[in-house]
Amino acid sequence: MRNELKILSVHSMATHGTASMKVAISLLGSRILPVPSIYLTGLTNIPGFQKFALPFEAMLVGSLELARKRGQKLLLYIGYLANATQAETLSSAIKEYRDIIQHILIDPVSGDHGKIYVAEEVISVWPMLLKQADWALPNYTELQLFSGLAPDRSIEAHVNAFQQSFPNLSFIATSIPFDEDIGLHLYHEGEDWQFSHEKLTHNYGGTGDVFAISFIEAFWLNGLSAKEAVKEGANRCLKLIRKAKDQKADQLIVE
Repeated sequence: MRNELKILSVHSMATHGTASMKVAISLLGSRILPVPSIYLTGLTNIPGFQKFALPFEAMLVGSLELARKRGQKLLLYIGYLANATQAETLSSAIKEYRDIIQHILIDPVSGDHGKIYVAEEVISVWPMLLKQADWALPNYTELQLFSGLAPDRSIEAHVNAFQQSFPNLSFIATSIPFDEDIGLHLYHEGEDWQFSHEKLTHNYGGTGDVFAISFIEAFWLNGLSAKEAVKEGANRCLKLIRKAKDQKADQLIVE
């Protein structure tokens, strides 16, 4: 029987483009309790997009209150943050509602492919939330950023430094360069494990979100092991990238 856990998702919501909250709702439907951190008319790589602030604290606390009243148990999934104040709001809410928040998974959205695309104030508050979390999903750029080491250090050095900074955290580092392939590094229950796969030439926004939601579904809802859930997420991402490429689509096709 599938776990009845609800996923309270804190992420950006965009009308045009396939990423963030749209991926979560597309893949898990009514399991998702959406609390958008910001609203955008389109993803940030779409020319002419606009963004709008939302009453984040009221939406978050109100959603948590309803979940408590309804007797729901939650997985809190945190992705894109619009500002540092949202991190402080989340930190306080975690302490207040920990009785219904069974798991905390953080994707510390900060950058990718060696580039940073959020404000420094957001980067500075991620460690506060990571110390409260159970799991994290940094990509390789974010792993380097939060390891505190120079980018030219080895993969092993960054992994070890990240572990030491957040000793109570299980994590999956994605987009790790392994020679001609690319892959993931899992650290869970004191064990390190790596999984590599073919590096595709096409890049699409939203693949990290697909992996995160696929891991949530496989690990927490369907009861797979962490290793099997990693494989499940990676294989789904590869399948969707190939599908978008074959159909000459300009974004992932998630149905």
